[in-house]
Amino acid sequence: MSFDNTAREPDQMFSLNRDLTGELEYPTKIARFSNVYHLSIHISKNFGAETTKIFYIGLKGEWTEAHRHEVTICNYEASANPADHKIDQIMPETHFIS
Repeated sequence: MSFDNTAREPDQMFSLNRDLTGELEYPTKIARFSNVYHLSIHISKNFGAETTKIFYIGLKGEWTEAHRHEVTICNYEASANPADHKIDQIMPETHFIS
């Protein structure tokens, strides 16, 4: 993520409340975060202080083992091989007109 990406529409935006005891939880859109490998958080504002201090960000959820796909070897034909496609022999009839 770069600062250019902060202008994009976020996957989810939170309206934060001042939380001095660290007890507030903010629900996430589960469908947006079901396969997260990397998470970037952009905090654009604070509560009027000169600096922003983050003491703790807790993420909760269920861990699932990543499913890795094995390498699949595929062959594609650029043009059909006639030996692979058996069809009945078609003999055009010749008509003689006298």
